Amino acid sequence: MFTQTPQQVPPSHTFPVDTRNFKYIVDPNNEGAFEDTSLSMWMQQILEKHNQLTNPWKGFLGSQQKPSLSEMEQLLCTCSGFLYVGMESLVANIPPATLAALNMSECRVALLFDLMPNPSRIRCPSAFTEGASDTPAVPKRPSETALLLSLCGVGCVVLHQWPSSLPERTQCVDSVLDYLLRARHTCGQSVHTLRRGTASDAPHHKPTFDEVPITDSKEDDGLPETAFKSSAFNCVLYGLPNLSV
Repeated sequence: MFTQTPQQVPPSHTFPVDTRNFKYIVDPNNEGAFEDTSLSMWMQQILEKHNQLTNPWKGFLGSQQKPSLSEMEQLLCTCSGFLYVGMESLVANIPPATLAALNMSECRVALLFDLMPNPSRIRCPSAFTEGASDTPAVPKRPSETALLLSLCGVGCVVLHQWPSSLPERTQCVDSVLDYLLRARHTCGQSVHTLRRGTASDAPHHKPTFDEVPITDSKEDDGLPETAFKSSAFNCVLYGLPNLSV
């Protein structure tokens, strides 16, 4: 069985990211409760699964502590990479104007997994709109969030293009982290493997989408084609694809 060791040297064509200085923000408003589980509980399981490399990671779990705006700003400015998982987008908790003014040149990669619809939840005011008469404009497109982070100095941004269910989203986060930490893929390879669905050193769990063989009768060779669910193309990358965590 493949064993990951922190001392492994990344390939020469990649840019390494210091795994020891990774930070995370998970469900900052503590609104991701689903029946007998929650985003915070699920994230703890993920960290334990990869504890050989994630043990030094620090951050905020909404079920334990609701971070203030200043705490989130400090976290983003002092990390080599960060992971955000929440019901709302990152810019729904940090004002875009504040985010654009941050110096995040030390942050090489940002992994954003948000926009998970929960019909049972009551929408809570965000950290910067509560009590405000004039609500600042919040980027609605993921590409706009990626542009903001790039302006701050982040080299690579991985995020989703549209909302998805909790099982789909959590499986995607699990897969991406597995590709990055266990299989030693770069960020670009990890996103591409989600779409391709096969790899020689792919994670041992099921992929985030179903592959359904179909046959096109118009093809002379009769070779089967592969149809993918749209969720296979939900995760995209902006910036440098050759960063190795």
